[in-house]
Amino acid sequence: MAAAARGPAAQPSTAAAIRVATASGLAALALVVLTLGALAPLVNPGPASAQQPGTEIRGNALRVFLDCNTRRCDSDYFRTEIAFVNWVRDRTLAQVHVIVTSSQTGGGGSAFALDYIGLEQLDGQDDRLTFTALGTDTEDEVLAGLTRVLGLGLARYSALIGRPPAVEFPGAEAPPTDRLVGADEVDDPWNFWVFEIGGDVDWEGEETEKERRISGSVEARRTTDQWKFEFEGEGDFTRGEIERSDGTIRIDERDNWNVDMALAYALAEHWSIGVFGGGGASTRRNQDLAGNVAAAAEYSVFPYEEAPRRSLTGDYAIGLAYFDWEEETIFRETAELRPQHRVQISLFQRQPWGESRISLQANQFLHDLDKTSFSVFGELELRIFRGLVLDLEADVEWLNDQIFISGAGLTDEDIFLGRFERPTDFTYEFTIGLAFEFGSIFNNVVNNRF
Repeated sequence: MAAAARGPAAQPSTAAAIRVATASGLAALALVVLTLGALAPLVNPGPASAQQPGTEIRGNALRVFLDCNTRRCDSDYFRTEIAFVNWVRDRTLAQVHVIVTSSQTGGGGSAFALDYIGLEQLDGQDDRLTFTALGTDTEDEVLAGLTRVLGLGLARYSALIGRPPAVEFPGAEAPPTDRLVGADEVDDPWNFWVFEIGGDVDWEGEETEKERRISGSVEARRTTDQWKFEFEGEGDFTRGEIERSDGTIRIDERDNWNVDMALAYALAEHWSIGVFGGGGASTRRNQDLAGNVAAAAEYSVFPYEEAPRRSLTGDYAIGLAYFDWEEETIFRETAELRPQHRVQISLFQRQPWGESRISLQANQFLHDLDKTSFSVFGELELRIFRGLVLDLEADVEWLNDQIFISGAGLTDEDIFLGRFERPTDFTYEFTIGLAFEFGSIFNNVVNNRF
C-alpha cells in the first residue's frame, strides 16, 4: 500500500510538465540570444565601411526626401536602385523634396507626375517629370520605368551640387518619354475601351451559424481628351442562418447591388458638363429597386492638369430619383418619383507640408424642400516640425431626408443585426493621431531578411 501511495506522487502533473518545458524553452532561447550576441562582434566588427554599397552615409551626396503615396510606390526598390543619393526621413534636412502623384489613364494605366522642389542651396530649382505606365505593364515594368525617371531627375540635382552620379540605374540609357498618345495618333482596335469583370463566392459557418455570399462586379470605361465615359456595377447577395437559443432558425437575407454610369465632356479649360445615372437595390435602405438620372456642370478653379497636386472644384447636379420600397415607409409610400438636386465643393492639395482635403455637399428633394441633408468631410496630414506628424479626420452629416424608413418599425433583433438603417438626425466620425519619429536621419539601408 505504501508503494501504491508513492506511485502517483512520483509522476509530475501536466501543469508541472508544461512549466518545466516552458522554462527549458526560455533557457534555450536565452542561450541562443547570448551566443549570437557573443558572435556579433566577430561577424560585424565595426561600422559599415565606405566600400559597402547601400549601407554607408554617402558623404556629401544629394539629400532627398521622397513623398510618394501612390499604390505603385516601393521605397525599398527606389533606395536599392538609386544609390547615389542620401535618402532622408525629414524634409527639413533635404536638399530636394520629390512629390510623386498619379492619375488613372483611359486605358487602365497610370500617369505619374514627379515634382522636384529644390531646398537649401537649390531653392528655386523646381522641376517636373512625367511617366506613363500602360494598364498591361507588369509591376516590375512600372517600377523600373518610374525608377528610371526618378533617377534621371535626381541626377540633374546631384550635378547641380557638384556630385554627378557615377552609377547606373534601370533604363538610364533611355530618355523619359511619355507613352500616352491621343486617339488620332494610333490604330486601336478597341477604340480606347477598357473592360473589367470579377466575382467571388464565400462560405463560412460554425455549429449554430452559417452564411454564404455571392458578389460580383463589372466595369467599362473609355477616356479621350474630350470625353470620359464610365460604367460600374457591383452586387453583394448574402444568405445567413442563425440558430436562436430556443432552437428556431432565423433566416437573414440581404441584397445589395448597384450600377452607375457617368458621361462627361470637357467643355472648356475650367468647365465640364456631364450626365449621370444609376440604379440598384438595398435591403438596409428598404429599397426593392431605386434609380436616378441627373445632369451636372463642374467648374475647376485650377487647370484640370494640376489635379494630382491641387484641385478646387464646385459642381451642381439636378435630376430625378425613383424608389420602389420593400415595405411601406413612414410617409405611407410604396413607390415614388421625386426631383432632387445637389451641390458640392471639394478642395484637395498635396504640398511639402503635407496634404489636405475638404468636401462640402448638400442634397435636397424638390418636392419637399425640408427634405435635405448636408455633409462635411475633412482630412489633414500636417508636418508640424521635424519628425512630428499630425493626422486629423472628420466626417459629419446632418440628415432630414431619410424617406426610406419603414413604417413597420424595427425589432430588437433587426437593430442588433444592423439589418436596416435607423432614423437619425446626424452621424459623425472623428479621428486624431500623432506620430513622432526620431533617430538617424538617413534612410539608405534596405534589409529584406525575414
